Amino acid sequence: MKRFVLILMFSFILLKSFSQWGFGFINFEDTTNLFRIYIDTTIPNNIWQIGAPHKSFLTSARSLPNAIITDTINSYPINNNSVFYYRTSGDFNTKGHDAGLGFWYKMDSDTLIDFGSVEISFDIGATWYSLTSLNSYWVVSDSLLNVVTASWNSNDSIVFTGRTNGWYLFSSDIILPMGFLDSIIYRFTFHSSSLIAQRDGWMIDDIGFNTSWESIPENDLSCKIFPNPVEEIMTLCAKSSISDYMILNSLGYVIKRNENCQMIEHINVSEFTSGIYFIKIKFNNGSISTKKFVKI
Repeated sequence: MKRFVLILMFSFILLKSFSQWGFGFINFEDTTNLFRIYIDTTIPNNIWQIGAPHKSFLTSARSLPNAIITDTINSYPINNNSVFYYRTSGDFNTKGHDAGLGFWYKMDSDTLIDFGSVEISFDIGATWYSLTSLNSYWVVSDSLLNVVTASWNSNDSIVFTGRTNGWYLFSSDIILPMGFLDSIIYRFTFHSSSLIAQRDGWMIDDIGFNTSWESIPENDLSCKIFPNPVEEIMTLCAKSSISDYMILNSLGYVIKRNENCQMIEHINVSEFTSGIYFIKIKFNNGSISTKKFVKI
């Protein structure tokens, strides 16, 4: 399996050209974005809690001291369905809109019998879709960013089950409906069967989302990149002179830069890890264009 990494997680980049972004991040210590989390207390015996874990396998949060977890102390009970919601920013009405969700998690449950799921709603909770069965791409990586499992356009409904080997990272990228005009809501559900497991359950930390959209079609931009996806050499072709470009990974870190550019550049990306990247092109006239590409 190819090594896909960090689909769109926490790309905190302010794009100054035709692209626009919204984003958020929660690590359960900074209370700034905690309003986005809602534990559904109307559900009987909802075991999701925010706090410092004290269990045998789920021993500590990723960003100390707190995480959201299926009870900070006790094993999960039988016949349980516990839910919390994560609401992102909205108010979009544009072209090419896509959304990314990423979070770190640890899991300790009976495989397939007890499991977690993530669903998404585009209409304020009226309709729900499994995040892993939409027209989307998702990947689960271990703490060293080696792929555990990944899928394009999968019908898989269960991803979060069994016991993880330490912290795992889940990342996804979804193409949203055209004319989408509201916030996205994610629903996290933990389900247990009637069999006694005496397991720790599910712990989640460092949740992030981003949304991006284009205000005009791709063909109207002042430069093109191809092929996309790319395996080795990507060509950048501009309509006006370029002063410099930089390539950023999905965390927003600059991994390649060229300050001596031509209007046609051949860029070697063969050594990049498979995943999604951004190239930010600055023109001599002061304008900036940022484009997304996939390295395979």
